[in-house]
Amino acid sequence: MSKRVKQLVSALSARITQQDREFVASHLTAGQAALFWQMNLPDQRHALNVAYTASALGSGDCTIDQELLLQCALLHDVGKVRGDVSTFDKVLTVILDKVAAGWARGWARPGRGGKVANLRHALYIYYQHAARGAVMLQAIGAAPAMIRIVERHHQAPAVDDEPELVILRLADSRH
Repeated sequence: MSKRVKQLVSALSARITQQDREFVASHLTAGQAALFWQMNLPDQRHALNVAYTASALGSGDCTIDQELLLQCALLHDVGKVRGDVSTFDKVLTVILDKVAAGWARGWARPGRGGKVANLRHALYIYYQHAARGAVMLQAIGAAPAMIRIVERHHQAPAVDDEPELVILRLADSRH
């Protein structure tokens, strides 16, 4: 089964346990948690899976700020807000990105409305959620390192990337 099919099945069957809720509460401030809980259930489940994987990948490495890593993993997709994009539009967005990424990126526009506007908005969120999330984190006074990592998590690797960003990208690519 392809990675994207697994992601769709995971999204459709997403659940949050009491243990997951406690994990979020133990690693995020009230403002950060409010952003986390604004995401839709599949994105919350994805963020938790990324956080658990990042924790395992970063454990034992004294150069890693474990708390920063976990917070960034939990918040890396906060630019995707519940109700912004339907599941159907999300599926179409992934397909359009695979078959016509350049066109899709140029066609993307914010603003919901009819079916076409909603699809354009879904593409906008798909391509801009990292920058959007960084703005949301800045608005609640998050640490500059967290804002930078969330903003850059879909950018190409650079020599000055924080080790937490490197691990976040690796963990995100596995989910």
